[in-house]
Amino acid sequence: MNHDRLLQTFFDEIHEADETTFRQAAHSFLNLWDYEYGHVTDMPNEMHAYIGQLAYDSELIEE
Repeated sequence: MNHDRLLQTFFDEIHEADETTFRQAAHSFLNLWDYEYGHVTDMPNEMHAYIGQLAYDSELIEE
């Protein structure tokens, strides 16, 4: 999957999302990114602002 398309899909999913839906979309995005690109630390900086802490809490980003 093209990473721009993956980002756009995530942004489409979180548009007007409540907290529960946002967390589900974020976890889905993190899992897909990790699967497609090997590690979430390589995701674009803009995504860290949205889901960086969630990725850290999920232990997908190591200290």
